Amino acid sequence: MELKSILKKCMMDFLLIQAGITFVIGVIGCIKAPVSRISYDSFFMPFIYAFFCSIPSFVIYSAKELSIKQMLVRKAIHFLLIESIVMLISYMIGTLTDTSICIAILLAVIVVYTAVNVFEYLFCKLEADAMTKKIQYIRGKEQEEQYHV
Repeated sequence: MELKSILKKCMMDFLLIQAGITFVIGVIGCIKAPVSRISYDSFFMPFIYAFFCSIPSFVIYSAKELSIKQMLVRKAIHFLLIESIVMLISYMIGTLTDTSICIAILLAVIVVYTAVNVFEYLFCKLEADAMTKKIQYIRGKEQEEQYHV
């Protein structure tokens, strides 16, 4: 895979992760502390989480084609790295105040990770479908030219 496509994928992951984290922080905040106020520096947290969670994305890339088993192993490592990063950042900023918050964060990571992978699959499928149509169009034009010559 080219460096350009890897960076494009990482940027897409960053944006999807950031959106998911922002949503999850809002949901957890509404459930756990609906009357508390947040400071302005809290608005930067989704970006911080997304940045550090995008870094392990390089684990799943390979110059050669991977088998399904190899890809699943890499995805499992990727997921565990992301869980670890989120828990470490949450611990460092003092978010992990009780067991229910820890469980909510762990579950939120699972939900966001799954959503990012589903969106990635759908984007790749749309891109592949568009390429297939373009190839079929080109082949159809080539066949027309052969018959008209």
